[in-house]
Amino acid sequence: MRKGLALLAACAALLAFGCSSAKRIRVDAPPSIRTVLERAQDLIGTPYCSAGTTPDCFDCSGFVGYCYVTTGIPMPRTSRELFTVGQSVNPSDLSAGDLVFFSTSNSIINHVGIFLADTRFIHSSTSSGVMISSLEEPYWKQRYKGARRVTL
Repeated sequence: MRKGLALLAACAALLAFGCSSAKRIRVDAPPSIRTVLERAQDLIGTPYCSAGTTPDCFDCSGFVGYCYVTTGIPMPRTSRELFTVGQSVNPSDLSAGDLVFFSTSNSIINHVGIFLADTRFIHSSTSSGVMISSLEEPYWKQRYKGARRVTL
């Protein structure tokens, strides 16, 4: 009986470890950007709330700001203000840590995320909180408005 419980506990631990490491996307980036990305990925699952800026809950720009500011990189508060930071980046030249911007209503910039790798970016969505999505998903592809590279 004890061996069965010990085996079950070991399997549960392996499963939990495997799941937590599976959410990480490894990227080749400068150390400060790598720290931002690690912090962002540690926050996956954090719930969304309007005007949220702490690990209790985030809105999109509060999440991006938190990941950068707590790494020592000052950032403005809103997605529209963030769209003025750094240099514009072509979609074909995206690098880990670049900010990606969207218009989810009207034609104004009102959503931001952090590019990870390939087509994936991390953001705080109103429906699922902090999560990883793809720029190739039809919803995001249609609403993509540009990217900016934060200069350190």
